[in-house]
Amino acid sequence: MKPKAQVYIFGIGSGIGQGLYNRFLEDKSVSLYGFSRKGELPLNTFSKKENGTFVFDATKKEDLRTIEISLSEKYGFQKEPSAPNYIETELYVYFALGDGIFGPIADLQEDELTSHFQLNVHSLILLAKAFAPHLSYFQQATFVFLGSTAGKQGFPESVAYCASKHAVLGIARALREEWKPFGTKVVHVSLGAVATEIWDTRPQFDKNDMVSISDISEYLWSISHLPKSVFVDDLSITPRKGIL
Repeated sequence: MKPKAQVYIFGIGSGIGQGLYNRFLEDKSVSLYGFSRKGELPLNTFSKKENGTFVFDATKKEDLRTIEISLSEKYGFQKEPSAPNYIETELYVYFALGDGIFGPIADLQEDELTSHFQLNVHSLILLAKAFAPHLSYFQQATFVFLGSTAGKQGFPESVAYCASKHAVLGIARALREEWKPFGTKVVHVSLGAVATEIWDTRPQFDKNDMVSISDISEYLWSISHLPKSVFVDDLSITPRKGIL
């Protein structure tokens, strides 16, 4: 029997990641793994599970190392002759990690900047690195990086956020080239305003003008159903009014 497609979503604790995880719960054709600080299961049990949410902090070196080891245990070798042959199925990895820092650059604190880049940039590179040795183990792999319109242009009082989102675009474009020999799809999604809690401290913006979490979750889920010969590079999603 062909094993189910393997779906990983990092950053399911709130917002888009949470909405996307809930959408995939409706898809019975996949084995679904969610990761956030609000996960239900210990991270070190992940390699033995076929579904679940796991406690994971992308800013902790030990958690990133546990992911790397667990992926090797799960896909790096077969312990038993009856173990699933994942070469017959697909891998989908969604990176919905990230936070925002907003305000004048004069008020930006060094520790805030370090923490922001650790989560928004460094963790994405290290997680992608953990999956890299196993790409040939799947019939096809797709990685989806959730970026922002702030990754393609500048906004006032958003210097750290814009810089980190420009970096996400760079990561996706570089991996797209590096992983071409494996036939791996790397999709970068430039998201306009989505009605998440990140806007709660910015009352000058009206969430009613934004894309809803349920709508963007449906769209992102549909990426896992692209025809096999279709390779999408950069997608741009905006609300009806455009960039707010």
